[in-house]
Amino acid sequence: MSLFSSLKLKAKSETKPDLNHFQVGHQRLPIVRTTRKKSIALKTRPAGVAILVPKHFSNKRLLALLTGHHEWLHKTLNTLEMRYASSQSMSLFKGKKGDILEFLGAKTVFRIQHNETAPYETVADVLIEDATCSLYWNEQHYGQLSADDYATQVCQNIQAFMHKQAVEYLEPKLAHYAQKIGVKPKSLTVKGYKSRWGSCYADGRIQFNWRLMQAPSWVIDYVVVHELCHLVHANHSKDFWALVNQHYPQTPEAKLVMKTHGARWIQLLA
Repeated sequence: MSLFSSLKLKAKSETKPDLNHFQVGHQRLPIVRTTRKKSIALKTRPAGVAILVPKHFSNKRLLALLTGHHEWLHKTLNTLEMRYASSQSMSLFKGKKGDILEFLGAKTVFRIQHNETAPYETVADVLIEDATCSLYWNEQHYGQLSADDYATQVCQNIQAFMHKQAVEYLEPKLAHYAQKIGVKPKSLTVKGYKSRWGSCYADGRIQFNWRLMQAPSWVIDYVVVHELCHLVHANHSKDFWALVNQHYPQTPEAKLVMKTHGARWIQLLA
């Protein structure tokens, strides 16, 4: 190979776009090629946010796509950063005195009230009042526990309490909005999802995440309406969103709250 040819190849390599990373706002994000995506997407990973792109895209097509969607990438990145900041702004609940627990949109300080005279054995042990979450702890019932077992038992009590509160709150809300929308759900179940807030099945079964009880009540109501509307439209089409907004005008605000704080709420006792 001549010196001239060598210089031409070097020049081409120097001007070739970097397709391992792409600049979005103030961040240079890594590009991850995958067979699981048919279009570009942003995903939060342990090492940070990455751009996921279809593996079969050529370099030319990929660069054009990223450039054409730069505004969307920038907006989505800001949203992910907001979620991360929200999730880091408060330490996760670990069942220790002074931990913060959110309930119906309010932050409560956790404490344990020792009571040796009554056989507290149910989820009624927990009382939330005046920005304080109190767990009435009976050593005679629980026995002597190690520090780790102690915290584990506390978390189990809190989960049972939140589950019970979710059932009591969601049952009348589901009935109210079902009548308003004109649908008939078959059943209501409260579960402990780690990646979703609710599910709606074609046969009429509705399921919700007990972790929803951390959200403000008006945001929980949005999730109820959202799932019920799936009994009419089993998708996220324009008609679906039109129906949701018709029966719950606060939908845009509720969705913003879920996007901002949902990542933190979903981690509770996960």
